[in-house]
Amino acid sequence: MVPIMKNEGGLRTKGYLKESLKGKPLITVVTVVYNGEKFIEETILSVINQTYDNVEYIIMDGGSTDETINILKKYEEYIDYWVSEKDAGMYDALHKGFKLGNGSIYSWINSDDIYEQGALKIVADTFIKHKIDWLTAVPSVIDVNGNVISVEYPFYYHKHLIRNGLFRGDMLGFIQQESTFFSSKLYWKSPLNTSYKFAGDYHLWCGFANYSKLYTLKTTLAYFRIHNKQLSNDKEKYYQECDDLKINFLYKNLVKINSIKKMIKSILILSNKKMIRIGFTS
Repeated sequence: MVPIMKNEGGLRTKGYLKESLKGKPLITVVTVVYNGEKFIEETILSVINQTYDNVEYIIMDGGSTDETINILKKYEEYIDYWVSEKDAGMYDALHKGFKLGNGSIYSWINSDDIYEQGALKIVADTFIKHKIDWLTAVPSVIDVNGNVISVEYPFYYHKHLIRNGLFRGDMLGFIQQESTFFSSKLYWKSPLNTSYKFAGDYHLWCGFANYSKLYTLKTTLAYFRIHNKQLSNDKEKYYQECDDLKINFLYKNLVKINSIKKMIKSILILSNKKMIRIGFTS
């Protein structure tokens, strides 16, 4: 039997590897795609046309049967690595992509979303200047044709609220995944939980908040695209996973509170007994 060759390509397959340089941290950008021929080219162009020149671009394809692979091959000389293979879902593929990355800064852009021109230069400069572990920017949305339809006010994301699962799209605010960048060091402290199908990003932010404060830029770095392919039931499933996660956080906090209450009660009882023995009670 003739062995099946792995469907892959990009600069790495030709022996070209990138790394962080002094004053120029390598930014690893990962895109996960499956049958994304309609928008993937626009996404790729928004990455490879950035003004910042130390970017590593990795694309994880789930075995597309449309024109996606041909589009990847078209831009092979600008993509560091792409592979087409079956995966166990978006977050499984994304985690594999980060494992392949050499960057000191990670991010991911979905196959229908785009970066603002010059965004990655702003990110690199901000990481260097403020010595941060993660940042986000103004949530911004485009329509199917790429027209800007929404630009939100920048939020201040208190780490206590993030850590306890209190940020979501229809609540106090939301952390836009496309506009969020984080150090590889922070990622490996609290990596993606690949068991999530929809809300892996929400879980990731909650984990990050245990280690670091989120820095907010008052500018647009990326755009989330709304189009017909996004099903409303997927949105509901996303919110359900968010709610389940939030309930878990609240339950854990209640357990901690009850444990503290029990500890205080035990201390008071013990103290009271000692006071009775040495005659300090009336």
